Amino acid sequence: MKNTILEKFKEDLEDKKIAIWGLGKEGESTLHFLQNNINCKEIAVLEKRNIQVPGVTRLEKEEELNNYELIFKSPGIVVNNEKICKEKITSQTEEFIKVLRDQIIGITGTKGKSTTSSLIYTILKEYYPNTVLVGNIGVPCFNAINEINEDTKIVFELSCHQLEFIKYSPHIAVIINLYPEHLDHYKNFENYVKAKFNIHKFQKEGDIFIYGKTCKRYVTNNTTTDICIDDYINNRTIKIDNDQIEILDDDTNLIGQHNFYDIAISYYICHKIYRISNEMFKTALKQFKGLPHRLEYVGTENGVMYYDDSISTIGETTIEGIKALKNVNTLILGGMDRKIDYSELEEFILAHVEVENIILMPETGKRIFTEIKEKENRISNSRSGYTEKKYYLVNNLEEAVKKAKEVTKKNTICLLSPAAASYGFFKNFEERGNRFKELI
Repeated sequence: MKNTILEKFKEDLEDKKIAIWGLGKEGESTLHFLQNNINCKEIAVLEKRNIQVPGVTRLEKEEELNNYELIFKSPGIVVNNEKICKEKITSQTEEFIKVLRDQIIGITGTKGKSTTSSLIYTILKEYYPNTVLVGNIGVPCFNAINEINEDTKIVFELSCHQLEFIKYSPHIAVIINLYPEHLDHYKNFENYVKAKFNIHKFQKEGDIFIYGKTCKRYVTNNTTTDICIDDYINNRTIKIDNDQIEILDDDTNLIGQHNFYDIAISYYICHKIYRISNEMFKTALKQFKGLPHRLEYVGTENGVMYYDDSISTIGETTIEGIKALKNVNTLILGGMDRKIDYSELEEFILAHVEVENIILMPETGKRIFTEIKEKENRISNSRSGYTEKKYYLVNNLEEAVKKAKEVTKKNTICLLSPAAASYGFFKNFEERGNRFKELI
């Protein structure tokens, strides 16, 4: 890391009393960065787990955070205590963007942000080796500081929790889409949207904002650098200025129309902004294999193809998965209930005859079953010849896979696409997906 960059961080952090609120992956990264690079007057930690850190003050109550000049809040911690001085709250994300905003491509969205971030990184890295990928993808941004100089291109995947309190925005900001999500944290969709839009809220004149059509209603004060990616898409063709590129199925390993939007955003950034040619873009795109647990082919067992889409935590992504695969006979749904609306998913399932078997896991499975049966009863009473779906309420993923192996027709697909979070049953969607693959 060049001294000039470190000096910029020191301007904000040196000789201050700093508290770290939450010692998870990002909190530990913050602690190591401060201890190794910054001369702080004092470092304190507020953490529920009984963790002792040498040379660090351990706090017991949230109110004690106010005794410090800066509070590094970890993502996901809910600030319910009105006694906390919110003006003191900062984060890795905020400090990183504040210093390096001109070099950052920030990417968020309800779904697709990991795929889009990874795809942009993969393509840029091929032709600009000095490129890093950080953020919600699993690499705390402070971990990469030693790899960064003034020429580094930084692809930064950002979650709503990372964006919630920031007061700086990156030079290039992307919101892929917006659907109701994390309503257990934000209480309503408006608060969730507000958190996401912080990626754009503090941009300056000349910065670039790219968004999908689901975001359009929330965009105000449109400028020439505000880009709705849908305006550049016609079927499988992306047209920018006087240039265009057609992406056919054979050009990519990513399946589904939702992934085509990820490709279109990546193309705009890589081609329009970073001048990567169509040929170079297609070459790098073809090499990108996609990420685990996103319509990932697991294997074929007794004539049944199994796909892992554990990343799906909302109904819209399950719908896109069924559309992309086209031959889903058995669908495994269910997980943590965060009170999101499943009516669109339920109606989609009832309208698609090929989806015969619906295996429903706790907790959302129970609610979906009740709601979808009410809809199905109305349909069957009004339409002759309607074939009712087969529903199976199970207690866990193990029972779900066992039932899927019993009921799925040969030469069709069994899809795990839960449309619900994994928390309470698994550590995260990765653990859920890995367990599914083990069971297959």
